[in-house]
Amino acid sequence: MKTRLMLAAAAGALASTTLPMEPVMAQNTTNAARDSAAERDWAIAYFANDSALPFHAPDFARLSDDIYGPAMEKAMAVHNAEIAAIKNNPEAPTFQNTIVALETSGRMLGRVATVFFALTGSNTNDTLDATQADIGPKLSQHSDAITLDPVLFARVKAVYDNRAAMTMTPEDAKLLENTYEGMVQAGAMLTDAQKEQVKTINSDLSKLTTEFGQKLRAATLANALVVDTREELAGLSEADIDAAAKLAAENGQPGKFRIALQNTTQQPLLPQLANRSTREKLFMLSSGRAEQGGPNDTRMTLARIAKLRADKAALFGKSDWATYTMWDRMAETPKTALDFMGQMVAPLAATQRREAEVLNEMIRSGGENFTVEPWDWYRYAERVRKARYDLD
Repeated sequence: MKTRLMLAAAAGALASTTLPMEPVMAQNTTNAARDSAAERDWAIAYFANDSALPFHAPDFARLSDDIYGPAMEKAMAVHNAEIAAIKNNPEAPTFQNTIVALETSGRMLGRVATVFFALTGSNTNDTLDATQADIGPKLSQHSDAITLDPVLFARVKAVYDNRAAMTMTPEDAKLLENTYEGMVQAGAMLTDAQKEQVKTINSDLSKLTTEFGQKLRAATLANALVVDTREELAGLSEADIDAAAKLAAENGQPGKFRIALQNTTQQPLLPQLANRSTREKLFMLSSGRAEQGGPNDTRMTLARIAKLRADKAALFGKSDWATYTMWDRMAETPKTALDFMGQMVAPLAATQRREAEVLNEMIRSGGENFTVEPWDWYRYAERVRKARYDLD
């Protein structure tokens, strides 16, 4: 609340400033700049509290793409002040003044980040991508500054070491355990030199994972299926074909037809496409979208991520990244998870072979002569479902 009031006061002071007489154009420009600054201040202050909309939904009508960077900078500053208050508390560490205080800190940052990363993951643009590339390493550094802080960890450890003498609910006990173990897992008990290595690795990983996500989205856009004739899209509705023609024209390809790739290899239009060659092209473009060479190829980025993860695991004395990250998972170890999945291989393979034969029978019953491939699967699976179960 205090942050919101301070920002509102600053915006009000700006709006009430008396300006000297200026030419009309310059005055309009100044007014526009003032309005823009006020809007930005409002948007930053907006995240200081939960949204008043139902289910705390973001008010996207008032949130422009360029405010998320400044909003996160402000939220990190607020979070830092909250952490400083915990560290500088003159009272002895308790569950309430340390663990609960730490758990409830950073809420403004959480609100901004939740909205921002939902946008970059679903409806990004150049402005949001640039903000993500800039803010990612800063968020990594911000997190490390908290989890690797020796003073903060000393308070958390003092509460944790005294847990046997405390009366706690099961939920409180779990929160205490997770807080302590999470900081240890982040590197709180490493040497100062090792902590610096962890910070460097985390920052580099943040940059590379952002790079990977942006390359993948760019590859998804760039590797759309383009065909020359309506016949190649036989089976699609007229609306779908017209949409493909419109999309091609919008991308500087008038007279052609363009089908945008979706998020997975299970492209929605595959079951409708009657032209098998078109189905194969669409499937292959989708499954290999980021392995085509050029600026959007993610393979080298993935290799660098894997190397950094291995280096980080080694700092913690773990043999591999999976062993390092599974400390809080149900399976606990890679071997447990792999053994579980291994038990499913034989029955799943048998089921797949059985279902493939059913699909091949459907293919033959239609007078076609080929064996089902991945790009055929969904088309003929739909036919089997409709024939056997009358399922629309």
